[in-house]
Amino acid sequence: GGWLLLEPWITPVYFEEVNVGDLQDKIVDEWTYAEFLDVDTYLERMINHWSTFVTREDLEKLAEAGISHVRVPVGYWYWDVDEGEPFPAPNMDETDEFSPLFYLKRALVWMDELGLQASLDMHSGPGSQNGYDNSGKRGEVHWVDDTYPENRYNIDRSVRIVDQMTQTMREWVDSGVIKIETLYGIGILNEPHICGYESGNKYKDVCLQDFYPKAYDAVRKYFNAEETNVVMDIASLGFGDYVGLFEEPTYSGVVLDAHSYQCFGGANHWAEEADGWDKHMAESCRLGSDISGSPLDVFTGEFSLAVTDCQEYLQGGFVTPYDPVDSSDEACSYYNGDLMNYDESHKEFLQKYFLAQLDSFEAGERGVGWYMWTMKVEGSAGPEWDFLYLWENGIIPKDLCSREHICN
Repeated sequence: GGWLLLEPWITPVYFEEVNVGDLQDKIVDEWTYAEFLDVDTYLERMINHWSTFVTREDLEKLAEAGISHVRVPVGYWYWDVDEGEPFPAPNMDETDEFSPLFYLKRALVWMDELGLQASLDMHSGPGSQNGYDNSGKRGEVHWVDDTYPENRYNIDRSVRIVDQMTQTMREWVDSGVIKIETLYGIGILNEPHICGYESGNKYKDVCLQDFYPKAYDAVRKYFNAEETNVVMDIASLGFGDYVGLFEEPTYSGVVLDAHSYQCFGGANHWAEEADGWDKHMAESCRLGSDISGSPLDVFTGEFSLAVTDCQEYLQGGFVTPYDPVDSSDEACSYYNGDLMNYDESHKEFLQKYFLAQLDSFEAGERGVGWYMWTMKVEGSAGPEWDFLYLWENGIIPKDLCSREHICN
């Protein structure tokens, strides 16, 4: 995360450096990064970021830890830019160091060499599928809105971009850039929450009956189910909403991506309670029963060790000063991100909290795995979100393949 699609809380300094003077609090996502900086400055900063934020050494550490799969979020504008959008025209020359595809290909080659599998994830939908900065554009949601079904431009455009993205992967496989085994799946759209809670499920069928089937077909033009999976975000719906959908033989190789956080909403307030850690542990073990009840395989595509939204710019996005939406000043003074000075009981909780969640994410026949969100955070600014930092500092086991199990 935060690499081929920017998120301010993952790279806070990278945003603070440009939010100065007249631009203060204006550059809040990648859209405004491109909009308010001149194209040369934008590209210079992005190229430096693409080339340095994810390294081969990072991926070597993942492999050493026992990680087998890596989720790679990308922006739609690397394949398609409309008139009026601030992004540079797509540079499809993956041999050009000015193209983001150069860095994507380089990372996939490293993964191929290290025996890691990649799930390429279209993290952004044109028009924004959730209004979050992780969609590329914070604010109003227009991936689908009240003009649907007469206006379905962004939905159809998303299908075309999934097609283009998958075609690129097919070309790289066929030309020997990576082996087919390296491509675990194509994630067709991250967190389209407008299909779920953001619309009160009003647009549920836009995902389940419209976009998802069309995007599935776009992927299957290039890869059959034996070659790679189609990864569908659960869209903040329940597993029960998928009963009877995407079944064989019409569909195959479909995996649900369900994100699991205990730092937003009701669970956030457990941090204020004396038995809060016990509640987090119980919830972590309970999640396995939900996953076991899914009609489709489930890859938990995001989770973390955070129990508050104290991480700077995490909830609500970039704004100075940052005032956490849900967490109190008292909670944030305790959960302050200074991992080295956490007391031993706090560190032990984090160790068990991590392991308990893994037990659930691998539960039963349907729990096929997990990706922690995220691999790294700029300057270890948020340790509960930083896999490599936690691994290097003893919270995450050195060898995940021989880890302790917490849940019965």
